Amino acid sequence: MHTKGKGKAKATSPAEIARRTELFAGLGADEVESLVYRLNGVRKAYDKGETLVHAGLEATRLMVVVSGRLHVYEEKSERQVLIREIGAGEVLGLWILNVPEVNCWPGTVVAAEDCEVLSLSMPTARKLAQEADREIARLAVNSSKILSRELFRTWRKLTVMDAPTIESRIKAYLSILDNETGRTGRVAIPFDRERMAEYFGVTRPALSRALGQLRDRGLLSWRKNEFTIRF
Repeated sequence: MHTKGKGKAKATSPAEIARRTELFAGLGADEVESLVYRLNGVRKAYDKGETLVHAGLEATRLMVVVSGRLHVYEEKSERQVLIREIGAGEVLGLWILNVPEVNCWPGTVVAAEDCEVLSLSMPTARKLAQEADREIARLAVNSSKILSRELFRTWRKLTVMDAPTIESRIKAYLSILDNETGRTGRVAIPFDRERMAEYFGVTRPALSRALGQLRDRGLLSWRKNEFTIRF
């Protein structure tokens, strides 16, 4: 059950990895080991920049990120637009698992840094769900919680990208984060400038210009990733 990628993988069993993730929360060690075995759990390491799957490829495996980060890109006008980032403990493919008529990856998945992934069989998970398997029922409960958060993140991203200019995207994004943290006027963004530019679908120089213009008008200031907003 252990497949080695280009990078070095840690000597940890797939079941031990699964126990540390939210997807398997509420299950005992023996239940996790049994379920990972039945789902053909495979651990694999990827190097930064390595492509895990291409858009349009049939999706047959759930991917649980053990360490590192994955980026999901969509091709638009001959350039890649970052549509989602998945970090350690998060799961890629839950939408496809729960909506089987969508059976292909909608975006290309690339390792944003050296990472390790635990993959699980989607067809087997669906089969066990139809058999009313108790352990799969627990996975279904956990999946619904994870999907709810993903739905919120998707709403946030769509709201930001609907803004027509870079400045308005910055303001929309920071305003949403401010609302989520009690409207204090101070927000911490979870990524650096390069990743922020990718999130907005713009170049880093364009982002820097827009931030500078907002700062010059007194609408925001920042120290590293901590922003103070005045709009």
